[in-house]
Amino acid sequence: MSSFKKTGAALASCLAIASLPAMADNSIKFSGFGSLALTHMSSDQADFKGAFADVPNGAGRSAATSAKDSRLALQVDAALSEQLDFVGQVMTRQNRFNNYKPSIEMLNLKYSFSKSTSLRVGRIAHPFFLASDTRLIGFANTFARGPSEVYNQSQIYNSDVVQLSHRMALGGGNAVMTAGMGEASYGNPTSNAALADEDKGKYRKLMFADINWEVGALLLRLSHHTGHSDFSANAAKPLYTNAGLVNAALADELSLTDKKVSFTGLGLVYDPGSWLIQAEYTMTRWGLGAKSVVPGADAFYVMGGWRAGALTPYAIYAKRKTDAPRVVSEFAVPQLNAAFTGYAANTANAQHTVSAGLRWDFQPNMALKLQYDRVTVDAKSGVSFLTNLNPANRPKQGDSFDVLGLNLDFVF
Repeated sequence: MSSFKKTGAALASCLAIASLPAMADNSIKFSGFGSLALTHMSSDQADFKGAFADVPNGAGRSAATSAKDSRLALQVDAALSEQLDFVGQVMTRQNRFNNYKPSIEMLNLKYSFSKSTSLRVGRIAHPFFLASDTRLIGFANTFARGPSEVYNQSQIYNSDVVQLSHRMALGGGNAVMTAGMGEASYGNPTSNAALADEDKGKYRKLMFADINWEVGALLLRLSHHTGHSDFSANAAKPLYTNAGLVNAALADELSLTDKKVSFTGLGLVYDPGSWLIQAEYTMTRWGLGAKSVVPGADAFYVMGGWRAGALTPYAIYAKRKTDAPRVVSEFAVPQLNAAFTGYAANTANAQHTVSAGLRWDFQPNMALKLQYDRVTVDAKSGVSFLTNLNPANRPKQGDSFDVLGLNLDFVF
């Protein structure tokens, strides 16, 4: 089904629910959120992507400044009965095809067995991160955008799952435990001129579990996800085809088809009111370890902020490092060894960022945010989360870039 038809189906479902007789007061609620953003990076070496990892370009070399962090979403929540609830959400933003076709971000039903236990089926915001539920709701986050080092590791924003949740008292606080299974699809900007022939991937046999424990001003989170990743890049197809003719087993080992991958995340928020600390640490591991064409990676950020009335100044330090990329030497053809070694090096995105920002809550449902980022490339290959690299002047290890963003975040 095309994304247009999927969006139409979601809207039709929302309208059908809205037309149902009200079961009780406030049984149907319409809401939404959005961000209007301006982003500037003074460089002709590459583009800064912003909040979304799958955009084809960004602020900088392409001189695009307004689209990358902007989005608008509409949501309907409906209580169909005392035990059954529906959520649907449609969002429009710049996508990997460089257009604004709306997409279905959430479409699910939740059945509550009791006040503490429930089962959800359908599309959800996938819970990789500490801020997964609010990852795209700018107003709900202190920062203007989540640190790329952590949040741009995944192009997966939602998944189609069955998810069981249970809430219980634990250690003087409350814990919410969830477990689920399903699959997710994602894509990258196309690696050739035919936009219809996309670079795409699927996260299959996806299983995940997480626990959020809250006591007083402290929130702790632990999550773990495993699955089998399939990814196909158009630009790499000739390389894999030629490699298969020389050594089919080695070419399959180096492919990104049916490769086990795991993701583990640790998160912390301490927010007593007048100030806050937020931190997150993530680990990505591929099943083949050092033999994988994609190296394992660790990433983290630490943010501190303090509140002075409607103003919240904050600062962030974020870093992503990877294991050493694989050096391929097993092919009988030296050119293939060099090509795969270079391919592996180009997957080792490593960088760190120092950020400073100011949030101004000038209305109860609106916030203006100014954020400055100093992004430094750490990978020997010069690869980071920057995109649209200038072939005549690529970023190098140690290069730094200044990024300035102004966001208007709102909910309604």
